Amino acid sequence: MTEKLVDGFHVYGASASAKFEIVSNRGGVFVLAVDIAGRVPSKDSFDWENKIAIQVTDREMPQFMCAVLGITQTFDLRNHGPKKNKSLSLANQADKGVLYLRVTEGQVGHSIPISADKVFHLGVIGMKVLSRQTRADTQTCLLLLRGTTGRLLHCLQ
Repeated sequence: MTEKLVDGFHVYGASASAKFEIVSNRGGVFVLAVDIAGRVPSKDSFDWENKIAIQVTDREMPQFMCAVLGITQTFDLRNHGPKKNKSLSLANQADKGVLYLRVTEGQVGHSIPISADKVFHLGVIGMKVLSRQTRADTQTCLLLLRGTTGRLLHCLQ
């Protein structure tokens, strides 16, 4: 029996929805794509035509994953996009049982709490991205995250 591995998923919130997906960038490098769209007022749908799209690059993935895994409390990505006006931030809110995501483009921004079960899925595809970027297995990636990036960033927070 062949099992299809999930390379993307959605998170739905009261005011926005986010999509996380493994994609290949223009240079052929695997990255994590994050799309977020606001809810259409008075409708039960999201405005995907006006979504904010951002990619977490191979240089940013280790720090991103440290926040997803709770090794560090926060992650901030800034100056993305052709106008250098896109940003993404993560904040662990353990007291609420969520990882809080905020994505902005210029003055427009959307936020969504990611529940523990969806954070697990984000961890799974994030580790797949790291594995594809480095050609190391996911267990090695996790060990290296804890022993290198996580150790160094933890001292800064």
